[in-house]
Amino acid sequence: MSRKILLSLAVFAGSLNLWCQVEPSATGGAGNSDDDSLMTLPPSVSGSFYPSEVGDRYKENSLSVGVLFTAAYDDNVLAGEEIKKIAAESYTILPNIALNSRTSRLNGSLRYAPGFMFYHPSTELNNVTQNAIADFQYRFSPHTTVGLQESFQQNSTAFSAPYTVAGATISGSGTSTVPIVIFPYGGQIADYTNGLIGYQFSRSSMISASGYFSTFHFSGSSLSAGLNNSNGGGGGASYSRRLTRTQYLGLSYRYSISNTNPYDSTTDSHTGSIFYSIDIGKAFSLSLSGGPEYSTTKTPGTVSTTPGPVSASDWAPSVNAGFGWQKKRANFALTYAHSITTGYGLLGSFTSNSASALVSWQFSRRLVGGINASYANTNSTVSSLATFNSTGHNVFGRASLLYELGAHLNLVGEYFRLHEAYSGIAAISSNPDDDRVAISLNYALTRPLGR
Repeated sequence: MSRKILLSLAVFAGSLNLWCQVEPSATGGAGNSDDDSLMTLPPSVSGSFYPSEVGDRYKENSLSVGVLFTAAYDDNVLAGEEIKKIAAESYTILPNIALNSRTSRLNGSLRYAPGFMFYHPSTELNNVTQNAIADFQYRFSPHTTVGLQESFQQNSTAFSAPYTVAGATISGSGTSTVPIVIFPYGGQIADYTNGLIGYQFSRSSMISASGYFSTFHFSGSSLSAGLNNSNGGGGGASYSRRLTRTQYLGLSYRYSISNTNPYDSTTDSHTGSIFYSIDIGKAFSLSLSGGPEYSTTKTPGTVSTTPGPVSASDWAPSVNAGFGWQKKRANFALTYAHSITTGYGLLGSFTSNSASALVSWQFSRRLVGGINASYANTNSTVSSLATFNSTGHNVFGRASLLYELGAHLNLVGEYFRLHEAYSGIAAISSNPDDDRVAISLNYALTRPLGR
């Protein structure tokens, strides 16, 4: 189990005593106090995730444990590896835990689902799977707030994230943890951790500092031809000025560095942004940021016809936007990002345009529908590496219907669609399209936290 998951669980365990000090019906989150002198961390700074649950399905100050069973049919389980499609059935067993907390000091949620996937007849794909999403903000004092976001996936397929966490990683900062390149049925680990602290030094002014770590690794070199592992990290600082109770304007700086292997490359970038955000309770949230980004990519060795080390720099605009709208029976979230990006299996740095969206609607007390979609395209910023990072794009979509069979039992039907076009990646180019249908049963017990 990743140390990041252990960290998230430790935050949860350490916070149980705090939850027990409030009534289950308590409202307000970190910084969401009736005291209008307190500021919150703007979404452009905090990176908090938009909620994916709708209506009565979201229960504040609650703990849920259960088990999920999924049966699925996929028309192309070895997408990219064979010219002909190979269909297979799969069966997944996932114990899961979920919690939500919203008090005068703490606003947080955690979902974790470890399990195993079995395939027939392609048993070589049998594998362990883990999915974890954590998002916490805690106000230590009237003027100091800390936050943590964690997204971890260890899977043998891009489709193994259960509906209990699908769509939960759309961030209010405009960024997303959705991969830019999706390798459908290769073992992979994707991990993103972000921590931050904010200090309010006057009635309408706040400063903050943050740091993050990310990793994207493939298991089995034979399955990941044309792809590279990556590790990254960085940090930043910001100044926020409150214009009104719900509107913020500010400046931010962010530094990041990323390394790839088995072919070594290092990319670092500096980004300066102006941001604006408006957040009206649970109903409406909008964040916008933009500014210049400068990146440098270096490779110490050779790549095929490139005879020596490569060093290239590039300026580009960086733009991020996030929008969230929530009602009692529906919610909607949309993000867009244009930036110089590294990692995700690609070599060096590349300009990317990416967007993610989720829509949920509660048709009746028992029936809930949802749609998640993402799009990304890339273009290499290093001309000598363009042959290996050719321009490409992917489209990923998921539609679902959830029906409540009983107080503790849900039936979920899902359809997934993946299309990719990356001609320079052998593991994807031959056969990039994939369709999957799945039926899930989830049994869960939920109880309130607190006295």
